[in-house]
Order: sequence, then C-alpha cells, then structure tokens
Amino acid sequence: MYDRALLHTAAHMRGIRNPSQLARETGLSVPTAWRIWNGVGAPRGDHADRVADTVGISASHLYTRADAGAAA
Repeated sequence: MYDRALLHTAAHMRGIRNPSQLARETGLSVPTAWRIWNGVGAPRGDHADRVADTVGISASHLYTRADAGAAA
C-alpha cells in the first residue's frame, strides 16, 4: 500500500507543497505528479525512485504493509 501521507510530510519538509512543485523537482510530467500526489496512482520503478530521492526518503518507505494497521 502506498503511503501518501508520508510523501506529503516528507515533501513539505523539502518545501514541496503541491503537485506542480513535485513535478518541477522530480522532472515528472505535471499529470503524473498530480496522480501520485493525489493518490490516483502509486509511483513505481523510476518514478518511485525520483519521488523518493527528491523528498529525501527511500523508495521502499513510500509503501506500507497492508496489514500494518491491523497489528495493534
């Protein structure tokens, strides 16, 4: 499962506040950045690497285990 809240938190710490800024910083197209930012699609492969590098986290941290919330 893709952790959009983590992306937003990490992005905000880097001064990225919206999909257009994410697109500029990552080199992704605005529509692709918009989909990732708004949870319409999860970043995969090269897109995940670019987004993670830009916001300062590892690509694996963009994803959470589906059962992580049920563990408590």
